[in-house]
Amino acid sequence: MVNNITDTHHVVVVSFEAIAMEDEKEIIAQKANNGIGIVEFFEGKNILVTGATGFLAKALIEKMLRTIPKINKIYILIRAKDKGAAFERLTSEIIESKLFKCLEEMHGEYFEPFILSKIVPAIGNIYEPNLGMDIITAQQIAEEIDLIIDSAANTTFDERYDLALDANVNGPYQLMMFAKKCKKLKLLMHYSTAYANGEREGLILEKPFTMGESITKEKVTSISPFTSFPLLHADNEMDLVSKLKNNSKNNGLEQVMKDLGGERAKLYGWQDTYAFTKAIGEMMINSMRDEIPILILRPSVITSSYKDPFPGWIQGFRVIDPSVFLYGKGYLPCFLGDPDTLVDLVPVDLVVNATIAAIAKHGYLQNPELSVYHLASTFVNPFPLNQLFDSCYEYFTSFPVVDSKGDKIEVKEMKYFDKISDFSNYILEELYRKHRVQDLSEKELSKIQMRFKRKVEYLKHFSKLYEPYTFYRGWFHIGNMRNLMKEMSEEERRCFDIDASKINWRDYLTGIHIPGVKKYVLEGKKVYVGK
Repeated sequence: MVNNITDTHHVVVVSFEAIAMEDEKEIIAQKANNGIGIVEFFEGKNILVTGATGFLAKALIEKMLRTIPKINKIYILIRAKDKGAAFERLTSEIIESKLFKCLEEMHGEYFEPFILSKIVPAIGNIYEPNLGMDIITAQQIAEEIDLIIDSAANTTFDERYDLALDANVNGPYQLMMFAKKCKKLKLLMHYSTAYANGEREGLILEKPFTMGESITKEKVTSISPFTSFPLLHADNEMDLVSKLKNNSKNNGLEQVMKDLGGERAKLYGWQDTYAFTKAIGEMMINSMRDEIPILILRPSVITSSYKDPFPGWIQGFRVIDPSVFLYGKGYLPCFLGDPDTLVDLVPVDLVVNATIAAIAKHGYLQNPELSVYHLASTFVNPFPLNQLFDSCYEYFTSFPVVDSKGDKIEVKEMKYFDKISDFSNYILEELYRKHRVQDLSEKELSKIQMRFKRKVEYLKHFSKLYEPYTFYRGWFHIGNMRNLMKEMSEEERRCFDIDASKINWRDYLTGIHIPGVKKYVLEGKKVYVGK
């Protein structure tokens, strides 16, 4: 009898669970039909964008204006001495950018009036109180804005530690101070980097950072839970820099600061000054957020547009491009790295689309929490380093670079080394092989040997800079990004495509990315990169 009651109870519980599951499926199906409501969310909103003239923010602004014309105002924080200079930067760096040609075709003669009715330049500096804006402007923006999009950053891997801290830690601090004055603020979105995860290995989850933690501490305590390790705190790092600068006679300060950034990063378990300070910036935001809803997006290596607004658009040399074009010029016949290392690429338009969709989703929710998204591709579409250079070999064999004499530069299949000594020796051998040194006089030989030495030293420094990434052992989980895609309607998925799984990396690199860099970055330049 007891067994029957238990069985009946089990059936009832299972029935309720089944009904709940069916209800959940129905809700998901309804949501998939209606989607997130991306366009509707942004209509009538006022937005403050930092770093607006940079590659990513500029692409984001273009997409918002093209797909959400009923957006109200986009305030862009811009460095300038006066309003005239600010307007000049708006015109030359945004309105006249080739990126905006689709928007220009849509609006025709009304293009410029449309842009000027939407984008409002605000003179300021993210490193300063009130973001460097005058009191009246700061007060007006604080009363009006619904959203803050923070794209300002210093992205140099080996930047001086003082400058990197100012940009990537003090900048977020000043932004959070200003955000607390914004009465209507629904969400603050901050761009970090997937590599803020430092030297973590294996599958890396979308977890926020809290002040005091570090990658080294994680590793130490996982092996020995009771071992103490110094806490990582933003204030301590800034105090350290301040004391060193005060005690320095300014002689050699730049090199001291460069070395310090790398040393502190390695101590706490990060690859370089850039990734380290971006992680501390995340900690700063988390420690100050109180009830402000925060969204942190961590893109991996951002590359040229896949298809939107047109394929191949890019601004400036990005992370992989120096290596690609050094190789194409014949300067980089070998590589310091593991050929099986996964290179995580994500086209800029996918990052933009994920940004817009995630802001809409969390902007509707307005939960006073911090959400982290990895915007990356390796989890769904892995791409090893050797395939990257196989694609480069294919491209530069078909479309060789021409040197100053008009001769086509021949490239060979890339060779890989795991020791810097083997890497530099091979480059030196290749340099001697290409030049008939036996025909030179002693004086000419001495000169060319000095030139070879400089080239080898340059490439050694270049390779050491990239070494943490060319032997990287982590890959980024993108659960939040995939859930976001599930919540989008079919129309939203078409308009705001975030699916990296369908990209053919070989076709993208040879047919879109490399031609895009040549067209939008290198066009008209005689020398591609390096010396």
